[in-house]
Amino acid sequence: MNKTYVTLSVILILFGFGLVFLESRSLSSETQPEILLKEYTESTRYISTDEIAERIINGDPAVQLIDVRSPYDFMDFALPGAVNIPFEDFLLEGSMEIMNQDGKDFIFYSNGDVFSNQAWMMAKRMGYTRIYVLDDGLNKWIETIIQPLPPSPTEPQEAIDLYRSRLGASQYFTGGSLNIDTDMPKDEIIFTKKKKKAAVEGGC
Repeated sequence: MNKTYVTLSVILILFGFGLVFLESRSLSSETQPEILLKEYTESTRYISTDEIAERIINGDPAVQLIDVRSPYDFMDFALPGAVNIPFEDFLLEGSMEIMNQDGKDFIFYSNGDVFSNQAWMMAKRMGYTRIYVLDDGLNKWIETIIQPLPPSPTEPQEAIDLYRSRLGASQYFTGGSLNIDTDMPKDEIIFTKKKKKAAVEGGC
């Protein structure tokens, strides 16, 4: 979906429902539309999966993840320490009380980043600060943290170091037993592919 259309549609929603928040938050605390649009196009709100993984592993008390998916999706799988505020409940009274905490970085996430971007815009319009979006959401989390792909042997050392870091993060979040050779020479790394198991017959 074109993000320009997403932006315009969300701004229209904000204008349409903006009066709902006037009782709890004054007009002076709200972010003006032109500032909101400028900050949206700058994309400084994104936080990478690698940064979030590192902060969770290090026990950063400032991290507050907010899952904007449905309660059913949240119960199936959620990031550690996340709270669930479904996107459709953002307009309900009391749903944003979790964000009235001082000293917190609030990171919205969903499967991708469409709904989390919309949640960010609504929270920004209401005057909240220190709000961010997990870049590409859980889809990228699975690709980079849970199931990272090894780099080719010709890639630079930075890519190899990042892969090793992601392997460690994957072990942390899944509890798996990954064999990570930290003594491997930095100028050479060899990856071996696992043999494919025979396909099981049947199933659907």
